[in-house]
Amino acid sequence: MEIDMQSLALALVLALPGIAEEEPLTAEAIARDAAAPLTFSITPGAWLIRLRGSSSWGGGSLTYDDQLGMDDMDPAFRGELRIGRDDWGIWMMGTSFSTTGSGSFGGNGIWDGQNYSAGQQFSSSFDMTNIAIEGQWNPLDLIGEPNAHIPLFLTFGGHVGGLYTDMKQTLDFGGYRSEAKGEYASLYGGVQALLRMDTMDRVPWLRRMEFRASGSAGATLGDDGGTMWQVRADLRFFLTEHFALLFGYRLLELNLSDDQYEANPSLQGLYVGATFDF
Repeated sequence: MEIDMQSLALALVLALPGIAEEEPLTAEAIARDAAAPLTFSITPGAWLIRLRGSSSWGGGSLTYDDQLGMDDMDPAFRGELRIGRDDWGIWMMGTSFSTTGSGSFGGNGIWDGQNYSAGQQFSSSFDMTNIAIEGQWNPLDLIGEPNAHIPLFLTFGGHVGGLYTDMKQTLDFGGYRSEAKGEYASLYGGVQALLRMDTMDRVPWLRRMEFRASGSAGATLGDDGGTMWQVRADLRFFLTEHFALLFGYRLLELNLSDDQYEANPSLQGLYVGATFDF
């Protein structure tokens, strides 16, 4: 087969400009392409809490809602922050909750060494502040790839973290005022999942939706110890690339034992807020 030297020379001449414009494959170029952007996600919101669970102090247990009258839904501020890069991230949370109640005892019993009787009037209060920090890793990309403009992405991973709790409970009856308070630290681990659905600009006012869910369990340290567990789940509607409305659910339950005082408060309720990504 004869080679047309003129055609070959012409092809080389046409290809040379494109080759010259192409960036050389250096170590710096490879590192820059491989490095995912550092992202910040800030979520302020209102946690619509209903207090559940019970406590005791040297006697029978009293439920927070039915027997101690703290059955209202009380909104509390809850802020969440996530700093991430590719599969790794650090998640932080802070919230403070307070509620009060009053009524009359339904039966006889003992609280902090004091006897109370059926029909006796009481007033109660409960305050709790929680701060958490956890490290997250999402190595399992089950559908799609991260940091890509694709219709569907699903990733799954685990986390470990720590929780600081400052809690106080009061109960007043018959001229006697009791106060149980303490600070507690918990270590926990769990799993999380993220499902992202991109509208590919088919919905003018909605860029994408994200469903996030996680569950954790761990141990409370200090005093007589205890356990804790929590659940987070929400759906985020991104109206722009960096702003979303959030509707979800949060649950945090602790089981504490401090000498004769025992408590297992459960904070649970809807979580409504907004997410700012940058």
